[in-house]
Amino acid sequence: MTKRIVMISILFLGCMTMYAQEFAVPKNYVLKRASDFKKYEPDVIACINWLENTPLNEEVKKRKEANAFFLEWIVGTKSVTISIDADITSKYTDKNSDFITIFMGGWTRYALENNYSKDKQKGYYEGLKSIINVYKKGIGIKKDEDVDDLVEMYDNGELEEWIRNKVK
Repeated sequence: MTKRIVMISILFLGCMTMYAQEFAVPKNYVLKRASDFKKYEPDVIACINWLENTPLNEEVKKRKEANAFFLEWIVGTKSVTISIDADITSKYTDKNSDFITIFMGGWTRYALENNYSKDKQKGYYEGLKSIINVYKKGIGIKKDEDVDDLVEMYDNGELEEWIRNKVK
């Protein structure tokens, strides 16, 4: 029984890794009408997952293309609204500039997977959790004491309460 669970876990993780690596940035995409944005939602989620799971110092050209696609989509869509309070986010993104896109990605993925949720506190939680996930991998990132504090809050189960106190 234990061997079966281990094998299923390995297979599942392997599939997740392969899925993340197989993402292709859409070519010749058009983002003008609401239906265009809706059509690309699955690609946006796949893009966010790829950006979060691929080390920041690998596939740099593809990362730039993926960032451009995601940012063009998020700026133009009316389905997802992200609220960025510089007093909260800047100290977690100033040393690792890619983290702002990672933050927006986590928030966006949450909103898309939860019926276009407008819950700011949950959006912040998912965005910061995405930063934590990338930071914990430690590949292609700069050490940051502020993010270390964020990781500690998350690991201690204190992040949601901290967000409730900061985000209204």
